[in-house]
Amino acid sequence: MLELDITEQRQKLIYSLKVALGVCFFCIFVHIFFLISPYPNYYFSIFPRTINQWYGIFTGHYIHGSWVHLFSNIPPLLVTIGMIFFFYRSIGWAVYSMIWILTGFAVFMFARQYSHVGASGLVYGFISFIFFSGIFRRNVKSIALMVIVAIMYSGYSAGFLPSDAKISWESHLFGAIAGAWTAFIFRNYRENDEIEEKFEWKGQDRTPKDFFLPRDAFQKTKLERIEEARLLEEEFKKKEEDNSNWTFFQ
Repeated sequence: MLELDITEQRQKLIYSLKVALGVCFFCIFVHIFFLISPYPNYYFSIFPRTINQWYGIFTGHYIHGSWVHLFSNIPPLLVTIGMIFFFYRSIGWAVYSMIWILTGFAVFMFARQYSHVGASGLVYGFISFIFFSGIFRRNVKSIALMVIVAIMYSGYSAGFLPSDAKISWESHLFGAIAGAWTAFIFRNYRENDEIEEKFEWKGQDRTPKDFFLPRDAFQKTKLERIEEARLLEEEFKKKEEDNSNWTFFQ
């Protein structure tokens, strides 16, 4: 049983790493492609409310303006995708797709009319999903993951502020909202290690005979219990005397 569990965990880890590395290498491939091709990358960016460039909703996340921009997103992208596909494997692709599309659509509809590129919106969405899953699911695993991402990425909250005109803070904001909404939608989809074990006695009424101690065991002081014991002893002696008198009379 233990060997099967270890094998299963190893397979989950390998699968999550493959997905995370696949997405990261795809971003690198796209960046190299636009470096050597004659096509400007901003043709595939998210340009809000421009119907002719609607496809940017799907492509803008994977385009980056520079190597620095790209490699600033790769580490958190690798970690968060790996966490989602390892700990929430059964809904991993649904979560990824929902955050990907919702973030792109929200930026397309409501952001500034400026070319928005980069995977930072996805990163904020994945961090938000893991964080809010801890709030909505409220089990040991999800809460532990929530604390981990809160510690690791607490500094990312500054990304919600429009501090630099060249930074798409809208992608960060809408990504976080999309992640929180996705966590709410999938709050009742449980992994096998999140399913609560049910006992036969759970939810059933229990009679006093099922309890080892009296129900008021911790509600009386020592002096009250001594007095109670003395009264019971006197009552027992009185019953014995009554029984002996009745026997003599017979």
